[in-house]
Amino acid sequence: MSKIEINDSENERIIYLNDSEKNLLTYKKESNYISTSKYTIYTFLFKFLKEQFSKYANVFFLFTALLQQIPNVSPTNRWTTAIPLAFVLVVTAIKEIFEDYKRHKCDNEVNNRHVQVIKDGNINIKTWNDVKVGDIVRVENDEYFPADLILLSSSEPDALCYIETSNLDGETNL
Repeated sequence: MSKIEINDSENERIIYLNDSEKNLLTYKKESNYISTSKYTIYTFLFKFLKEQFSKYANVFFLFTALLQQIPNVSPTNRWTTAIPLAFVLVVTAIKEIFEDYKRHKCDNEVNNRHVQVIKDGNINIKTWNDVKVGDIVRVENDEYFPADLILLSSSEPDALCYIETSNLDGETNL
């Protein structure tokens, strides 16, 4: 059984190659599923309102709208502030839903991307979602190479590997 030891100044990690059960006991991560979305159907309303009312302008207009609901406190109509505030919140909610839907869609695309996993000398096709800690992954030229992989070997002369990091830092050089 092969293992890789990773040492840095604070932590030491041991990863066992092609031994998902042993790695699962150590790292307790059953899935390689990624999620960059902010909301779920159940948490949208609470997270959205918390985020919106953490902004002082929205709190100010909410407080003003609440004061205007008390008779004889405000010389203006009761709904002068409440309706524009509600309109701004609804438009912002629609924008957040649309953006989060795009994040969910991109996450599903990445999680369902196919990858070659080498196990017991055989190449099995899995999705990135099903890759476990310690799996040996074969990445071909011009395929995505996630940041949490360790390069073990390269087919290039002198074992060189050119990685484009434009998704991380915006630079297109290799």
